[in-house]
Parts: sequence; C-alpha cells; structure tokens
Amino acid sequence: MRRWAGVLAVARTERRRGGRGLLLLAVLFGLVGGVVSGAGGIAERTATAYSRLVDAVALDDARVMVAADQPELAAAVSRMAGVDHVVTAPGWVGQVLGPRVQYLSFAAAADPGSDVVRPVVVAGRAPDPAAPDEVLIGEPLAEQSGLRVGDELPMKLLTLAEFAAFDVGFGEPDGPSVSLRVVGIGRMPAWGGALSQALTTPAFGRRYAAGAPATAVFVRLTDAPGAAAAFDAAFQQAVRTLSPSIAAKYLAPFAELPRAAVDPAIEAAVRTTVASLAIFAVVLGGGGLLVVGQGLLRRHAAGRATQRVESALGMTAAERVAARVVAAGPAALGCGAVAVAGAIAAGWVEPLGSLSRFEPTPGFRGPWALAAVAGVGVALLFLAVAGAAAAAAGRTGHRRARTDRPLGMTWRGRRPALLVGIRLAARGRAGLPGVVPLLASTAAVAGIVGALVFGASLDRLVDEPARYGQAADLTLVDARAADIERLVADPRVAAVDVGFSASVQLAGSTDSSTVGAVAREPRSGTFPSQLVTGREPRTDGEVAIGPHLAAAAGIGVGDVLTVVGRDGGPLALTVTGIEATDPEDRGYLGDGIVLPVRSLRELAIGVPLVSARVLAVPGAADAVAAELGSALEIVRRAVPDEVRTLADLHYLPDVLAAVLGVVAGAAMVHTLLAAARRHAREIAVLAVVGATPGQVRATLAALAAVTVAPALLLGVPIGIGLGRVLWWQVASATGVGTGIVVPVGLLAVIIPAVLLAAVLVATAPALRTERRSTATLLVEA
Repeated sequence: MRRWAGVLAVARTERRRGGRGLLLLAVLFGLVGGVVSGAGGIAERTATAYSRLVDAVALDDARVMVAADQPELAAAVSRMAGVDHVVTAPGWVGQVLGPRVQYLSFAAAADPGSDVVRPVVVAGRAPDPAAPDEVLIGEPLAEQSGLRVGDELPMKLLTLAEFAAFDVGFGEPDGPSVSLRVVGIGRMPAWGGALSQALTTPAFGRRYAAGAPATAVFVRLTDAPGAAAAFDAAFQQAVRTLSPSIAAKYLAPFAELPRAAVDPAIEAAVRTTVASLAIFAVVLGGGGLLVVGQGLLRRHAAGRATQRVESALGMTAAERVAARVVAAGPAALGCGAVAVAGAIAAGWVEPLGSLSRFEPTPGFRGPWALAAVAGVGVALLFLAVAGAAAAAAGRTGHRRARTDRPLGMTWRGRRPALLVGIRLAARGRAGLPGVVPLLASTAAVAGIVGALVFGASLDRLVDEPARYGQAADLTLVDARAADIERLVADPRVAAVDVGFSASVQLAGSTDSSTVGAVAREPRSGTFPSQLVTGREPRTDGEVAIGPHLAAAAGIGVGDVLTVVGRDGGPLALTVTGIEATDPEDRGYLGDGIVLPVRSLRELAIGVPLVSARVLAVPGAADAVAAELGSALEIVRRAVPDEVRTLADLHYLPDVLAAVLGVVAGAAMVHTLLAAARRHAREIAVLAVVGATPGQVRATLAALAAVTVAPALLLGVPIGIGLGRVLWWQVASATGVGTGIVVPVGLLAVIIPAVLLAAVLVATAPALRTERRSTATLLVEA
C-alpha cells in the first residue's frame, strides 16, 4: 500500500508538472485515432454497400424476359428444376411523345408483399398499387433523361408486331395512349435487361396486360446446392423446344442470374477504395504514433533526473512507469472521447465515389460498435505509448561516453566532403545499419509513385472514350441504308461505320453461355483505335476479344476461343487482338467479342441488329445529334457504369500520394535533422581541423544525398511496377485496356525537388556551426 501511495503521489506531481502538454498530445492522438477509425468505418460502409442493397431490395435469384408470342416458356419457368416460386410482370415499350424520338421500356411492379424486386426509394415515394397512372423510375434513367418527381410521361404503346419491326420502321404506334406521372426514383443493384428502368403499378398491369409485348419472370430459387446451375440447364433445354417468335431478334430468351453475376467493376472499385483507405489509415496512424511517441519521449526525457531521485528512494522501474501511466489516465480519457467523436462523425460520409449509388440507407449510419472500439483502443494505446516512453527515458538516464570510430581520413581538398558524408550516412543510428531508414523511405517513395501511376492511368481512361469502347459520338439505332448514306454525305460527320450486334454461344467443357458479339463495316473516315494489343480480325476463323473476357478465360493473342458453330458443334476461333468492346446491353464492359461481318451473321443467335456509329467533326456532335434525334432514335455517347464507378474515385490516388508525401516529407526532415544532431561531434571536429563552412555544408549535403538518393533510385522503379500491377488488376476486372501511364514530367520535377529539399534541410545546421566557436561546439557535442 505504501508503494502504491508513492506511485499515486508521483502521478499527481507529473500531472501538475506537465498536464497541459500531456493533454495536448492526447488530443492530437485522439484526432489521429478518430480519423483512422473513421476511415475504417467508411471502408466498411463502402465495401458492404452492394451486399446491403441486395438484401434491402430482395434481389431475385434469376430473371427471364419472354416475348408475348412464347407464353409456354413463361408458364414453364415455375416448373423448372431449382425453382421455388416465380413472380411475373407484363412489360411494354412506349414512344414518349415529345420533340425527339425516344422509346421507354417499363414493366408492372410486383404486387405488394412480394419477396422480389422492391427498389429502395431515394426520392419521392413508391407508386400506389391501385393507381394506374403512377410510375417509379430508376436512378440511371433519371440521370440520363433529366426526369424528376412530378414529371409527366405521355406515351403511345407499341404492339408486339411493331416492337418486332424496329429495324424496318412501323410508323405511328398503334397501342393505347397512356400518361404516367413520376412519383418516385428508385435504387437497385442493377437495372436493365428483364428489369425495366421504370416500374408502374399492378393496376396498370391489369388494365393493359393484354397488349403487352413481353413478360418478365422473376425467380426465387430453392436453397439446394446447385439450384442456379440446375435452373440454367433446364431453361436452356426449354429454349431449344420453343416455337419461333417474331420478336426473337430483340427478345432472344436468356436467363440472367443477378445474384451470381456481380458487376466486376464494382468489385474492382471496392478493392481500390478499401486499399486506398487502408494505406491512408496506416500512413496517418503511423505518422501520428511517431509524432506523439516522440513528444512523450521528449517529455519524459526531460524528467530523467527526477526518475534517478525516485530510483534512489527505492522505487522500481515498473513503479516509475506505472506512476506516469496513471498520470496520463485523464488525458487518455480525453483522447478516447475525441476518437469516439471522430468515428461517429464518419457516419455521415456515404460510400465513396459512385459506390454511393448502392447505399440502401442514405444519410447518417451510426458506427456505434466501431466508435466504442476506437475509443477504448485509442485510449489504451495512448497509455501504452506513454508507458513505453517513460520506460525508455528511465533506461537512458546515464549516458555513456561516445566511442565513435575515427573518420579515418585527412581533411583537404573537396573530395573528402563526399566521402565523409557517405561515411556518416552509413553509420546509421544507435549501431543499426543505414538500411533501416532506407527501407522505410523506399516504401514511401514507391507508394507515392504507384499512386501517381495509377491516377494517371485512370485519368487517361476517362479522357479517351475509345479505351472503353465508346469511340463514336452517337449511335443511330436500327439504321437504314438511306439514313447511313445521308450520314456519309454530311460534311459535319468525320467517320461512319455500320455495326452489327448479336449474341454468340460460347462452347466449354462443362457449360456454355452467350456473349455479345459485334462486327463493323467502315463506310467513311476512321475511328480511334479501340485495340489494346494485337490487330483486328480480318477473315473467318479470327476474333478479337474484350479485356475482361480475356482475363476471365485466361487467353490472349494467338490463343483459341471456342464457340458454337451453325451446325451446333464447336468452332475454334484464333484470337488476333484484345479490344475494348461496348456491351450494347449484352453483358459487362469488355466481355464481348469482335468478328468479321460474315462470321457474325453465321454464328449469331437470331438476326443481328444494325446500327450506325457516328463520329462528328469537332464541335458538331450536338448539332448532328439534335437533327437526327428529331426523327430517328439515337444513343449519345455515355460513360458506362463500370468506368463511372472508377472515375468517381479519381481523387483517391491523388489524396493518397499527397498524404504519403506529407508523411514521408516530415519523416525525411526529422531523419536529416536528427542525423545532423547525431553527428554534431564529428561536424565540430571537422571545424576544429580546419574545414571551412563551405566544406561543412558540402559534407552535410553529401549526407543528405546519400540518405535520400538510394530511396529515390529504388522507390521509383518499384512504384512504377506497383502501379502497373494495381492498374492491371483494376483494368482487367473492369474490362478496359491495361496499359499504364507513367507521369514522366511530374517525376522529372519531383525527384530533383526532393533532392534539393533534402540538401537544404540537412545544411541548415551548418549555419549554427558558422555562428559558434569551435570550443562551444565541442562542449555542446
């Protein structure tokens, strides 16, 4: 008890002696802990946004879109293997009445209480099931069309025959006139395909179901293992026995598995975001720990004499450390409170970039468990650092005499300055080799360069649409020969080619699937190349494939892609190139293939769709689009969701590089100033033996250059390699070109600037040498 009373007495004295400074360090540590824990909370919210949205909307396990003249397939789905139950919804296509030609596909929503397809409403409200004139639209449609809650959509519905005649024209729609009012904007993991971007009500479905050209079937599978594979096999078997459909070219029956087919770009964006936040947290946390640790060490080092007195009075080292830990207790509580506040504040930050469009609960999401862990963890870590600093200060209470080895050279001429600087840098600290700070500096440089390479590669992807398959300014849907000839003759058009698109069956050893295929027939001008590597296919038996398909299948230029031929047997195609491909609603970005026109016609499932890609002369795209859009259906160039998801994260590499630069710069300044202080005795000796101030500065400059230059020489190529690996992983998962951009100009400025800054920092102590006498320098050293 007497010993514990002594510990408490010393603790009270320590609090009175420097409580304000201790509290300041604790607040700083709490801020760092709050930011780090907040980054962890943001990373968790970002990483789980998609899965939480899947659960919130009761995403279906499978879905099928069936033409109205194939009702037997829609009826057979509920009886297929692996199916628990189904929900059906009629679907329509309507021509929106307005100044330009525009078509909208929409479907009736499931009845209330259904366990599939319940979009999260992010604006407005859900449609009233009994109101036949209300509609909810998806976020992508709202962004592309500019529609808002309260807008009216007057339309004329298409019949099945008119829907099937898109490519040849049908005049005015013959279906009923309807007017829908937008009452809400909804959020889903993905829209399109069988899930229309507009959902009207069951009441609308009952009124107009007889004229619906299609039926969407949403499937809930059983929990049995292999249910998805069994359903897919049963569906493919049913398709082979179907009666023909007049709309087969637009509604070729195929099954989607939305839960299994997660957009690879989402996974790539999540990995990039989480990795960036993790690096940010580690760098900031390590820097904060270093700063606070040094502050506590200096504070306790100032009380070495006090610890000697306490030791002489019989206090053990453990008791002296315990007293200082107890003294830090109130400050640790404040530290934990600040960390809790920081973690809770991060609850207002939604998932970063476009990943926020998957957040099912926009707004504040309280990270209560994380905040509690952060508060306790940061407080305990602060106490641990305070105890470690007190123990280190207590052990170094008696300084031993310096036993540095002689420099082993005479001081004359200018060359010895370089040699002495190298010798001083190689000695390291406390007997440790200089490789320890070298490794840390190299890692920092590699991280900065890797982030810059990744960011430059991402910027090029966003700035060059051809890299993600969007070389055209606009596309004329269902192009006719006369329209194409007018475009070729238009002086505002720089290039035109006719595109053919269809689905092609891939052949495999255990299963098969369809892939989107395109063929292009140039008519005028030249489009920017979309090739990543290799060349375009020219003859039958050749194919170019998308980057994502190439990565997923593990094939490249010169390998073979096997598809199902017209006779139903396997057909081997030689891969001549990797090419960025636009999915055209037939899969993910970079998942398609490019074929010669003749090959596509022979291998296509159904009749290929015809379109015209248009590249306008600079400044004329808007005028051409406005003129064409007044009479024909066009699609303007749009950034795919996969690229947009990455593009919205463009600031992360820059932020990461900046944070690494600040921390690395602070570490460099600390290292160089500490090295100058550590070698103050040697510098004083050099002055005594006749070194001029210029020679002293040259020695310190050499010390700085030898300390920093190896980190630059090693870190730059390692960082370029790191950026290449990271970009390859993200680009191949996204389905775009994997080539990197090395910011040579930026590196050419940064590298000499870092060397110059290091020399200036290291030579600053030389001014002190010039202002003091050699005797004073020797005494202080």
